[in-house]
Amino acid sequence: MRTIGFFLAGLLALSATVSAITPSGSDFQQLQGNFLVQLQATPAFKALSSSEFGSHLLETITTLLQTGGTFDEVIKLLEELKNNLETEQLADNSDFTTAKASIEGDIKLNREKAAKAVQEYGDATIQVKNLIVAINDLRGKLRNHKKQLKSILDQRKSLEASNAEEQREFAKRNGEQRQVIEVLGTLITDLTNKVLNAQGSLSLVEQKQLFDQIDKIGGQSPISVLVDLTSTFDQNTVRLIIGKLERLREAIKATLAADEANHEKSVATFKAMIEKLQELEDDIRNDEEKSKVQLKSSENAKISETERKATNELLEKQSNTAREASEAQLEVATDNYESRTADRSRSIAIITQVIQLLKASEQEQQQPPAI
Repeated sequence: MRTIGFFLAGLLALSATVSAITPSGSDFQQLQGNFLVQLQATPAFKALSSSEFGSHLLETITTLLQTGGTFDEVIKLLEELKNNLETEQLADNSDFTTAKASIEGDIKLNREKAAKAVQEYGDATIQVKNLIVAINDLRGKLRNHKKQLKSILDQRKSLEASNAEEQREFAKRNGEQRQVIEVLGTLITDLTNKVLNAQGSLSLVEQKQLFDQIDKIGGQSPISVLVDLTSTFDQNTVRLIIGKLERLREAIKATLAADEANHEKSVATFKAMIEKLQELEDDIRNDEEKSKVQLKSSENAKISETERKATNELLEKQSNTAREASEAQLEVATDNYESRTADRSRSIAIITQVIQLLKASEQEQQQPPAI
């Protein structure tokens, strides 16, 4: 209320000036004195005197009028004070509106920040939960990969062991069969050359050699039985033996060919199974590498989302704190503004009443006395 203070000081200065230029004991002073007596007796004057500002204002005006100030001068000063107060109120209205808009903008901004932080916190929480599930699934998948790779390794070892054993058995069978075929060929040649072509029979030495060759085939073979039953190796008997030897040789050759063919198929099957296992292993290892990359990515994402949770939790608290501070600031600013506005409104109302009172009293003083 600096304007009122300046105004009252101005009134007091004016009263001193008027007192200095107004003749003492003049009719004007007497008129003003009579007016003040009548003015102070009115109900309006008494009502204004009940407020501190009104009492102080009326006291100052009374002093001014008692020292020679005119009604017009006092009214002019009061109207100037009123205008100043109204101008000051308009400026205060503008300043408060601007400040209020700024504070409300801060409140809105921080409320939006807090709401966004809550949303971000909720989203991050869901992401963390989903990532935990994904991480556990990937870790389980990697454990399963290890089991699968171990199973493939065991299968490979088993196949390789079986294949090695089969190779040994085949090599043994193949060697034995070829040896029999070779012995049979030698027998057929010897019998043909020494008996059939020579038109004779075998000597005892040659018979012994024949028995030795047959023993290489096996003591229980049909040929050995036939030879054992033969007391003489004439041409007819030898032809019979040679025929059986040739049929036996052809049968063994057929068995050998079939065995070699089966062996080739077995080797091809073994290689195909090894290739299939290798392809499966490669697929699993590729999938394993992808799972490792995904696991690392998911773990990093979980760290980021956890940090996002913490960041937005803090941001929400900060935003709410800032909003509450702005709301408190707005409340204080509003209270102060409303208090200033109420004070000015009361002051303007009092000044208006004083002006009206002064004008009414002046009109009454100017009326001619009744006859």
